[in-house]
Amino acid sequence: MTYSTITFKAVEAGIGLLTLNREKRLNAINLDMLDDLYRLFHSLDDQQDIRVIILTGAGRGFCSGADLKDKRLASEEGLKAFASASVHLEVIQKKYSGVIKEMRRISQPIIAAVNGPAAGGGMSMALAADIIIGSPGAKFTPSFINIGLSGGELGTTYFLPRLIGPSRTSEILMTGRTVDAEEAYRIGILCRLVPEEELLSSALETARQMVGKTPLGLRLTKETMRQNLDAPSLENAIELENRNQSILCKAPEFFEAVSRFNKKAD
Repeated sequence: MTYSTITFKAVEAGIGLLTLNREKRLNAINLDMLDDLYRLFHSLDDQQDIRVIILTGAGRGFCSGADLKDKRLASEEGLKAFASASVHLEVIQKKYSGVIKEMRRISQPIIAAVNGPAAGGGMSMALAADIIIGSPGAKFTPSFINIGLSGGELGTTYFLPRLIGPSRTSEILMTGRTVDAEEAYRIGILCRLVPEEELLSSALETARQMVGKTPLGLRLTKETMRQNLDAPSLENAIELENRNQSILCKAPEFFEAVSRFNKKAD
């Protein structure tokens, strides 16, 4: 499958590298990129050999957010999307936000390797990843409020408070200020801050560790994390965990792993 705004390839067994590839526009998200991302994510349902995805940006940035110079939006047909709030909601807003939901829906865990500025929708995409690693050039800017929009966009008010707490989130989203890599690591947006030249190798090392686990165990861990972020109670969270463990303890990989462990312990 070919794409015009992204690249995707298997870089190692079980590991796919997704690169936002509009380098001249700092990988800004236009409607063509949204179409490409939807096609890719839907195709991954049938690519169980791809078990972990690394997401990064081409060139000097991760993603500068929505492309305000998108030619499709500037066309006569595109301008109709701004004729009313209801049309915009259906034609534009849900299309952008749906990509965030797709990132969470797919069974493959996503590692965001943030190699530079992640602004607006680019910041939202990074936050939607399961693991976020950054280089010193990583910068996070919730630019929505800076152009007259609400700071709540594409899941930012869902993901960011869960990473750094509501007070810090409110300050960042309401001021629209940039959070540099060191602060992002200190407050918990980044789980790891590595030198620029080690960013992809670090993401790959994490991906290799994940691929070394059983396929179903990895998928169910992502599913459990996603669902239990919103669990109404500890009891509900534990019930889902219980179900998964009872399923997995009947898998042959479980008995093989226990056997290996016991041999090491002897």
